[in-house]
Amino acid sequence: MTFRLKTIIGISIIQCIMLLILVFSSVKFISDSNEQRLIARANASVHMFSNAIKDSILNNQYDKVASLMDDFITLEKICYIRIFREDGSLIVEGGPKLHEVANPDSSILHNASDGTYDVILPIITNDKTLGKVEIGFGTHGENTFLSQAKSWIYAIASIELIFVIGLSFLLGNALTRNLHKLKKAVNTVASQGPGAQVDISSIGDLGDVAQAFNNMSLKLEQNYQDLQQARNEAEAANKSKSRFLASMSHEIRTPMNAVLGLLAILKDTTLKPNQKELVNTATDSSELLLSIINDILDFSRMEANTFYLENHIFNIHKSLNSVLKTFHPQAQNKQLELSLFIADNVPTYVQGDAHRLRQILLNLVGNSLKFTDDGQVQILVNAEEHEGRIQLHCSVQDSGIGIQQEQLEYLFDEFTMADNSFSRTHEGSGLGLAICQRLVHMMDGTITVNSQYGLGSEFSFNIQLDKATTKEINYLLSKEKIEQQKDIEQQKNCVFSDANILVVEDNHANQIVIKNTLNYAGYSIDIAQNGKEAITKAINTQYDLIFMDISMPEMDGMTATKKIRSLSDTHQNMPIIALTAHALSGDKERFIEAGMTDYLSKPFNRSDLLECLAKYLFKQGKQDPSFCQECDLCEFNESTEEPKSMDNELLLVDEQIIQQIIADTDASVMPELIRFYIIESKERVETISNAAKNKDLYALEFEAHTLGSSALTLGNVALSTLAREIEIHCINQQFDDALEKTAHLPDLATLSLDALEKRNKQGFSK
Repeated sequence: MTFRLKTIIGISIIQCIMLLILVFSSVKFISDSNEQRLIARANASVHMFSNAIKDSILNNQYDKVASLMDDFITLEKICYIRIFREDGSLIVEGGPKLHEVANPDSSILHNASDGTYDVILPIITNDKTLGKVEIGFGTHGENTFLSQAKSWIYAIASIELIFVIGLSFLLGNALTRNLHKLKKAVNTVASQGPGAQVDISSIGDLGDVAQAFNNMSLKLEQNYQDLQQARNEAEAANKSKSRFLASMSHEIRTPMNAVLGLLAILKDTTLKPNQKELVNTATDSSELLLSIINDILDFSRMEANTFYLENHIFNIHKSLNSVLKTFHPQAQNKQLELSLFIADNVPTYVQGDAHRLRQILLNLVGNSLKFTDDGQVQILVNAEEHEGRIQLHCSVQDSGIGIQQEQLEYLFDEFTMADNSFSRTHEGSGLGLAICQRLVHMMDGTITVNSQYGLGSEFSFNIQLDKATTKEINYLLSKEKIEQQKDIEQQKNCVFSDANILVVEDNHANQIVIKNTLNYAGYSIDIAQNGKEAITKAINTQYDLIFMDISMPEMDGMTATKKIRSLSDTHQNMPIIALTAHALSGDKERFIEAGMTDYLSKPFNRSDLLECLAKYLFKQGKQDPSFCQECDLCEFNESTEEPKSMDNELLLVDEQIIQQIIADTDASVMPELIRFYIIESKERVETISNAAKNKDLYALEFEAHTLGSSALTLGNVALSTLAREIEIHCINQQFDDALEKTAHLPDLATLSLDALEKRNKQGFSK
C-alpha cells in the first residue's frame, strides 16, 4: 500500500469516526427532545382532562363526560380515551384507535411500539378516588419529524464525507508528490544504475532528503564507474591468469616430460653410485616441480568451479596403506618412525573419491615428514555412522618443529607457508593446505590444526563417505579378480613388433624419450615434426596408431587430426591419441571434438604409454582381445569416435566374451558376477532415465560411461553400444541426440539383461 493511499485512508477513517459520533449524538438528542416534549404534553393534557371531568363524574353526569371527551379528542392528537369508575367498570370511551391494544405499561416513547403513547391517571377529589382516565397519544408526528431529521443529518454527513475524501486525496497527493519523485529516482538508480537526480523544490526536511539523495546518487555514479572499470580489469586479469596457467601447464609439462623420460631411461643404464645419486636427485626435483604444477592447476579448477569429486566404491584400508608405502622410503632416509593405526570401526569398503582422499593425506603426511627431523609421524584413523553415512576421522601427528600461534590463523590461505622467510629451507607452492581444506569442505567435512612451537603439530580432518552395500562389494571383488587375470595375460603379450606407429612431436627431447621408450618395448616408430609432416606420412604409410602432439609449428595437432580423418575410411577409424601437456579443464573435450580417439597427458611414464598402446592395438587385430579392455590411465575405455548406429547384428549377449571371462577366471564365479551385474545395471538404467528427465547431462554422461564399460565386460554388446552413443553425444554436447538415445535405453536394457539372465540359468563349465 502506497504512502499516499495510507494518508487518504487514514484521514478518511478519522473523519468517518468523528462524523459517526456527531450523527449518532444528534439523532439521540433530537429523539430524546421529542420524547420529553411528548411526555410533558401528554401529562399536562391528562391532568387538565382529569380535572375537567371530576365534577361530572362525581354528579354522575356521564353525558357531559362524553361530551367533554369528544371535545378533547378533537382538540388534541388523541388516539383514544377511556374513563373508568372506581370499581373498574367503563364509563365511556372514544377515539379513532379504540381497536388498538392499549399499552398501559409504556412510560416512555421508545416503548410505544403500537404508535400510541399511553398515560393512565387516577381521578381524585378530596382524597377520594372516583376512577381513572386512560388516554393514548399518537406518536406519528414525532416519528415523522425524527425520520426527516435523521435523513437530513445522514445526507449532510454523506456530503461531508465525500468532501473529506476528496480533500484527503488532494492532501495526500500534495504530501506524496515529492516522495513519488524520490521513489521514481530510487527505482531508476536500481534499474539503470546511479546518477539519477530528483527535482524537488520543497524546503524543510523533504528538501534536505532530496538534496542528500542527489549527492549520494552522484557519488555512487562515480564509484560505480570506478567499480565497473575495476571489474573489467579483474575479468581481464582472470582471463590472463587462465591463459597463463594454460601456457604454463603446456610449456612446463613438455620439457618435464623429456626430463623425467630421459632420467627414467638413464636409470636403466649402468651407472656409477655417484651418478645414480645425481639421477635420483634430479628425478626427485623434477617430480617436486611437477607436483607444484599439479597443485596450481587443481587450485585454478577449484576457483573456476570446474573441479568435481567422483563417487566410487573403494577399499579404504588399501588406500590408507598405499599412502604409508609412498612415504616409507622418505621416512627411512630421515630415520623417522612412520606408522598407521586404523580403528576396528573403519569399514573396509566405502563410496567416495579415493584419489582425493589420498591427495589430502599425501599433503598432510608429506608436510609432517618435511618439517620433522627427529621422532615420529603417526596417522590415526577411525570412523562412526552419522545420519546413514560414514564419518571418517583422520589425524596426522608429528614431533616436528611445530607452528607458531600467530601463523595458525592464515595457515590454510592459498600461497601461504608457515615459513615465509627468505631463508626458508622447505620447498612448496603454498597451495597444499588450501587445496586440502577445499577438498575436505567438498566432502562435507572440516579440517583443524593444533600445534605447539618446537614440540610438533596435529592436523585433523573429518569427511563424509557413503556406505558400500554387500552386492557392490561382491561385484567389485569379482571385477578385481577378472582384471587381475587380464593384467597377467597382458604382461605376457604386450609387445607388437609389427605395429606401425607414428609419433607427431616437435620437441626433440620428447622425441628421444618416446623413441627410446617404444624401442625398449620392441616397437619401431616414425617421427613427424609437425602437423603438415604428419599428414604427408599418413598419406604415404598405413599406420596402426598415431600419437599426436597439440601445440606445434606450421600446423597444430587438432587441425592435422581433422585432415587425417578426411583422407579415407581407414584413416577415419585409425586410433589417434592426443599426447600433450595441455591439462586444464576443457582441454580433453576440445581434443575429442577435433576427432582424436583418446588423451594421454604429459608427463607420462612407460606403463601409461604401453597400456594405452595395448588397448588400441587390440582393436586393430594385433592381439587377442581377451584382456586390456579397460585402462585406468587413459581417459576413455573405448574409442571416442562416433559409434555406428545400433542394428540387429549387435548381440544382446556375446558368448565369446562369456567364454573368455570363464577362461580368464573361473566358471564358479560367473553366476554371482552376473547376478550382481544385473542388479547394478537395473539401478544404473533407472539413474540414467532420471538424469535425462532432469536434464542432468553431467550425470547422464558419467552413468552412461559406467554402464557401457560394465555391459561390455559381461557381453551385453548392444546395451554397451547404445550407452557409448549416449556418452559420446554428451561429450560432443549433442544433448538432444543424447536424450533421444536415452529414451530407447530402458527397453534395450530389459531385453539385454533378460537374455543374460537366461544365459546364466544354462550354467557354465570351464
